[in-house]
Amino acid sequence: MTTTLSRTIRVHRPVVESEPVAPVDLAARTPLPEGARLLLVDNGKPRARDLLAMLGEEMRRLLPLGSVEMVSKPSAAYPLGDEEAAEIAGRVDLAITGLGDCGACSALSLHDALLFERQGVPATVLITDVFVSNVARFAVSLGAPGYHSLVVPHPVATKSDDQLRQLARSVASAARDQLSPQGALALS
Repeated sequence: MTTTLSRTIRVHRPVVESEPVAPVDLAARTPLPEGARLLLVDNGKPRARDLLAMLGEEMRRLLPLGSVEMVSKPSAAYPLGDEEAAEIAGRVDLAITGLGDCGACSALSLHDALLFERQGVPATVLITDVFVSNVARFAVSLGAPGYHSLVVPHPVATKSDDQLRQLARSVASAARDQLSPQGALALS
């Protein structure tokens, strides 16, 4: 005698209805003054500071920068606060945040870039290629669908200085275009 058991598996998927997010108005991309100030936000990921510093050097070649400032967050799990971003935004003209090389740190680096955009500072986010789709989804949920990013191959932590320098060179023109009036047309 054969007994057949029938089992039903119910999968419950919690869906939380949320209010629509107000769209983020991107900062105006205007011609930069001579001596413009670039901000680099290091989230503490391994080699992020090195890569951002090298990208800052490349940006000095491409834009009329007078200074490049590096701000380091206590950890990649720490988002900038509104007041902190407002204070920093008052002393810079452009911002690059990163390094997004995991899901949470990519979301928080994007969050930081959008804080600067809200403060009127053109910004972009540096991420690794593995997290492009995650950042695209986060951008929608944060009110900035289609937000741009600078993408380098994953992983960054194991790269040599020469490899990091090459990565910085590979995204410098895209960074200039995303932060400058020429890039603004493509972002609207």
